[in-house]
Amino acid sequence: MNSSSDYKTVKYNYLIKNRKFTIMNVTRINSRSVKVLAVPVMCLILLILHFTSVCIHDHSDKPFKPFLCILDDIMISQNDITLDMPKEVKNVVPLWPNITKDKCIRNIKLKPRRMFTTHENYSFYACVERNSNVKRVVKDSINRFNLDKNIIISYFGIFKMRPAPTIIEIGGYLGVMMPKLMEATGAKHYVALEPVPSFYKNFTEKIKELQLYSTVKAYNFGLAVTQKELQIGIHSDATSLLKDKIGKDRKTETIKIYKVIDFFVQIGLGCNSLNLLTINCEGCEFDVIEMLTSTLLINNIEYIQFQPHRSVFSNDRVYICRYCRLRQLLARTHEIGYEFPNVWETWKRKDLVS
Repeated sequence: MNSSSDYKTVKYNYLIKNRKFTIMNVTRINSRSVKVLAVPVMCLILLILHFTSVCIHDHSDKPFKPFLCILDDIMISQNDITLDMPKEVKNVVPLWPNITKDKCIRNIKLKPRRMFTTHENYSFYACVERNSNVKRVVKDSINRFNLDKNIIISYFGIFKMRPAPTIIEIGGYLGVMMPKLMEATGAKHYVALEPVPSFYKNFTEKIKELQLYSTVKAYNFGLAVTQKELQIGIHSDATSLLKDKIGKDRKTETIKIYKVIDFFVQIGLGCNSLNLLTINCEGCEFDVIEMLTSTLLINNIEYIQFQPHRSVFSNDRVYICRYCRLRQLLARTHEIGYEFPNVWETWKRKDLVS
């Protein structure tokens, strides 16, 4: 990965409908700089057309306030893809029996760093527009989702036609989804991560109750970009390390978080194709999917189901921009299977027939 000195921030000031806009664009300085710099110009043309016909506004009913998305780059280097990882991660049993000792690490490469194309940029801002009144979108999605809540389970019934379906669940909580997915899919190999010790205990008790020792493995840690250990306030199923309020009388627990890439390397994803990755971890879905889409590991996941969590963001604009970037990155390798925007959605790898 190039050092930060290989990049510069380029500022563009434009007057659109008597409003001054500043576009901040991080551009790599190399022999292709001129070509890369042409992209924002093309994007600007689309933005002008977009803003002359569409008003991007806040989630309230106040007069619209157009905005452009400025997000930090997703930082990962080839050096982050390694077998040198914490003992707790090394103790994870690979999901598949045929994993080589080197976990096929030679197959796990970074995806080329590239800006959105003109089409991708237009799609990205179309997503920002659709979700600008995010409270209304969430309300509509919840109303539609309530008509078919079981879709997060029943959609994957097609796996029963597979010889040995594999599932990874991030955010196992109390083990509510696990037995339902097991029954619906006939999964033979199921791995769940739950970082909160008390929730993890309930999850393991569920495994014992259902006698699923040989099929389900659970681990008491979570995933993020960086490794950390922290105290977290317990808020039932809304417990999150992104928006934590530890009150005076609030129960707290210590949780361990490990790197996204380390876990997926150790589990053996570099050697095999995973049928389903389902994520409901109160905000960590952004770190998980952003890291995966930055490497070739994303190509080895057939279906990705996740629940976006707007509530863990203090700023709706940041959430909307990051959510739409996540969708645009996924769209490079996957397509929508079903969606209830900002509530639940599934993405299917493009090469799959059904």
